[in-house]
Amino acid sequence: MRKKLSKMGQYCASFALMALFLLMGNAASAALPTQKGNVHDEDKAGNPVAHVLQQSGKHIVKGVVVDKMQETVIGASVVVPNTTIGCITNIDGEFALEVDQLPVTLQITYIGYKTITVKVADGNLVRVVMEEDSKQLEEVVVVGYGTQKKANLSGSVSTVKMDEVLGSRPQPNTAAALQGAIPGLTITSGSNTPGQTGKSIQIRGTATFSGKNDGTTGLAPLVLIDNVPGDIDTLNPEDIESVTVLKDASSSAIYGARAAAGVVLITTKRPNKEEKVSVTYNNNFGFVNAVNTPKQVGLETFLPIYKETLGNTFAGGNNQNIDSWMEYLNIYKTNPSALSGLGTFYEDTGILVANEDGKRYYLKQENLYDRMMETGFSQTHNFTVSGATDRIRFRMSGNRYTENGPLKGDKDYYTRMTFNGMISADITKWYTQEATVNYSQQKRDYLNDESGFMYSLRLHNFLPDGIDPNGNIIKTPLAVIQNSNSRHTTIDTPRFFFKSIVRPLKGLEAVFEYTYQKQATHYDYYSGKWKAADIQEAVSTMPSGEDYYVARYFYNARNAYNAYATYKYNLLQDHNFSLMAGFSQEDYDYKYYNTNAETQALPDIPSMSNAQGKVVTSDDYQSYAIRSGFFRFNYDYRGKYLLEVNGRYDGSSKFPKDSRFAFFPSFSAAWNLAEENFMAPTRNIVDQIKPRVSYGAIGNQNSAGYYDYIATMALNTQSNVWLNGNDEGYMTIIGAPGLISSSFTWETITTTNVGLDFALFNNRLTGSFEWYQRETKDILSQSVALPGVLGATAPKQNVGAMRTRGWELQLTWRGNIGKKVGYNIGFNLWDYKSKITSLNFNEDKSLSYLYEGKNVGEIWGYLYDGFYTVDDFEDTANWKLKEGVTTLNGSQPRPGDYKFKNLRDGDNREDDINEINNGNNTLAKPGDMTVIGNTTPRFQYGLNLGVNYAGFDLSVMLQGVGKRDYFNNGQLFYTFMSNDVAFSPIFEGTTDYWTPLSMDSSDPNYMVAANPNAKLPRIWGSSTSAVANAGSNRRTNDHMLSSAAYMRIKNVTLSYSFPKQWLNKFQVKQLRLFVSAENLATFTSLPSGIDPETLGWGYPLYRTVSFGANISF
Repeated sequence: MRKKLSKMGQYCASFALMALFLLMGNAASAALPTQKGNVHDEDKAGNPVAHVLQQSGKHIVKGVVVDKMQETVIGASVVVPNTTIGCITNIDGEFALEVDQLPVTLQITYIGYKTITVKVADGNLVRVVMEEDSKQLEEVVVVGYGTQKKANLSGSVSTVKMDEVLGSRPQPNTAAALQGAIPGLTITSGSNTPGQTGKSIQIRGTATFSGKNDGTTGLAPLVLIDNVPGDIDTLNPEDIESVTVLKDASSSAIYGARAAAGVVLITTKRPNKEEKVSVTYNNNFGFVNAVNTPKQVGLETFLPIYKETLGNTFAGGNNQNIDSWMEYLNIYKTNPSALSGLGTFYEDTGILVANEDGKRYYLKQENLYDRMMETGFSQTHNFTVSGATDRIRFRMSGNRYTENGPLKGDKDYYTRMTFNGMISADITKWYTQEATVNYSQQKRDYLNDESGFMYSLRLHNFLPDGIDPNGNIIKTPLAVIQNSNSRHTTIDTPRFFFKSIVRPLKGLEAVFEYTYQKQATHYDYYSGKWKAADIQEAVSTMPSGEDYYVARYFYNARNAYNAYATYKYNLLQDHNFSLMAGFSQEDYDYKYYNTNAETQALPDIPSMSNAQGKVVTSDDYQSYAIRSGFFRFNYDYRGKYLLEVNGRYDGSSKFPKDSRFAFFPSFSAAWNLAEENFMAPTRNIVDQIKPRVSYGAIGNQNSAGYYDYIATMALNTQSNVWLNGNDEGYMTIIGAPGLISSSFTWETITTTNVGLDFALFNNRLTGSFEWYQRETKDILSQSVALPGVLGATAPKQNVGAMRTRGWELQLTWRGNIGKKVGYNIGFNLWDYKSKITSLNFNEDKSLSYLYEGKNVGEIWGYLYDGFYTVDDFEDTANWKLKEGVTTLNGSQPRPGDYKFKNLRDGDNREDDINEINNGNNTLAKPGDMTVIGNTTPRFQYGLNLGVNYAGFDLSVMLQGVGKRDYFNNGQLFYTFMSNDVAFSPIFEGTTDYWTPLSMDSSDPNYMVAANPNAKLPRIWGSSTSAVANAGSNRRTNDHMLSSAAYMRIKNVTLSYSFPKQWLNKFQVKQLRLFVSAENLATFTSLPSGIDPETLGWGYPLYRTVSFGANISF
């Protein structure tokens, strides 16, 4: 068994040592010389000159660095080239360096500014004015099969530097790190398990209804790691240089059929030329705690409500007397020692077996779900070595990340190890060869619940953990954890990438790339067998059948070839041309093997050969290939007028031969308006204004199966059809061939995009705004259902179209407060809506299925109109409604039931008058239903805040959704479950239900509302098996529609970087200490236990508080 890492003493000592370093760093910083009132001096050539003070044979060079607004530049790097002498400017923009001799040259650099070279001579203190780096126009962005200057982009492309996204944040998962960082990039969790793998990634809500007729499914974008498809979960974020998202068709069309849902380009780190060998190590350790578990009311609240609803006998247990139970509970709280005289009291479990009736009374109360949790532990190690000469560049890195989640024990454990190595060599002036090797191994232990009770919402807080009076394990979530086994998964991913670059002519560069990647998954699980007693004292076995052992192995292998060449030409210094053309081919193979062996002879060492029962095997194989030719043409005039044309000719083996190939074009144009002469008067304010427009089409092969055009037949060699169902004999049967279509073809996605990029106030404010429309045509899906007697489903056909419209806003502001504090604010906001625009099935437009004109995600329901009151009835004997009061189809209302608005008559039948029903459930006749909400997440946002002062950096990241509707009629929202009421606990927030002043029919207040403004409907009249009038009260309605909007403080990180002046004495480039909190807080109106991201209760969201250090040599 793996043990928890909990050496608190060592970590406390480590943290104390970090604090000591921090104090030493402040002391060293305070000792640095400073000088105020600096003046600008120049040599005869007009170059800035630094002042030199001589001290003990040494020379002290001092100066100050400012920008053109005369604001000091904090943290600018000042170095003597090709030496280890250097420092960074302090909070006043000042620097001081000790040099051995004169003359000497200083080089000053800062992100976003041009590099300044300063000649040192005797004279006054230098005042260096940094110049903006051409308004960031020279920034290079990775695009499809190449790079482009950011200023020359005309498509919808967003890029982030991973070091800027992470900062000091110790986030081990790349997808999680990108959440909220890029507008239009939606990343959500399917679960919160350790490692945070398997996140859903979507660009601009790209979706299809392929394979479905009642809803849509999101399409995952193409994720490319150094230009080749890869698994984002295998990456260590520390190895990533940048992430670029290609969002519109013009930018992603170069990747063709695989890029229908957009492209995420991940570029890994590599050293620059002539970079000295550097060694970097960082480590962090974190403490993991579950947050947001469901919360039940206490027994003091639960028992009276239960008695009021179902009587004085607790039918959910062993028919305990509720009055006695409340009496025992009071004694337990006030004088527990008195319980021993009333029966046998088991102090460890809080169970009293009463002398009065011999029944068990549960008196101890602890949160059922918190009892299954503990503080978990995570740790990360990163080690990197890199360097370069003028001809050879290399980088090697290793990472180990471990996380033991918040479940008690070690059955939710995740480990990832990665290794990356790259080398690039300029063999000649015209030939460069690169080779990269990546290896990742992920190991996951995840508990498998055979009982179905681990996250059950029908277990009570008063049900204790441990052994009951009969010597049986009590079935609780903690018991499930302690007695169940984990599923073990190991994923090995080796990847080899080779790149050859040839530059035979000026302006011509040819590239050949080859990648091989294999992802192999090994999975095994043994169910074991254990027994436990439930609240009714019945003992059951998990699993209910035979114990079994599963061993599974599957892998996918990918070979990818890219060959492309780019030619750039300048005509008359004003006209710039670029043409890129190439060829791509990718082969993909997938194999799957599974074996299930029942009744193990040796449970401690389960295996296939030890099986005493059935051994069943299965396998699968799939493959496809795609071959493409592509080109991109770029033109710009003086960098002002930009044009780009892309085209790709794709062929995929997923389609029939006659419709296998298709051509997909796109274009984009932009205008760098700020470069025009007539904009010269505004250049003190306006640094960049670039309107742009794009249009393009992309084919989508993701909706097609591997062999949809081939009529396949399933072979089953172990069928017992027509036999007695025993294990003594099997028959081999062949399934009927499926129906196929030989004429289906590509789904086509066309995108129109209009955007504006801008930069203002000396680039302090930068941003962009985009509006887009995406049309998905010829969607592949099943058409109308075929008669059951046919014995087959309809084949996939091109059946419909869907339109998505949306917008995105990105803003960034960087500034200073005085001379000592720098800050930055980044804000992303985006929104979209989708609509079915064409459909060749569901002509009646049934609301149970997709229909033409439907807004994706819409929720149909009823409009709340208060409660039925006693005044709505003619008498209280037969409960007949008065004339004119709305009736409920299929149920008889009583006071305290929800009343709904009558919107239409006659949709259900001719005599459908003033009756609440769903008509014939079609768009034309929806009865009294209407659209009450939408499940689409609207107004998604990310907010990044940063402040720096004297080496301290504080960063805060917020992320959330501004609007989203959600309906749930379960016990976290209503009082009791809708069925099995006797077994249902009551959760916080569900006790505001309608109650009458009197249940006595002779009382004048009989059935008069005690709380007419209650939120929830009545529970009087419920039975042990069903809550009162659940069919009507729990129908989808706007009154109980919840808002799933939320804001999450995703991360808060505080770090301190030691001054370089002090570190240089120890040959250390950088030393940074940090503390970080992930998932610090979530603000939502949803009940406790419901994560607004996953919209359900399961493996809990958890908070991680980390401490760490980063050191470079």
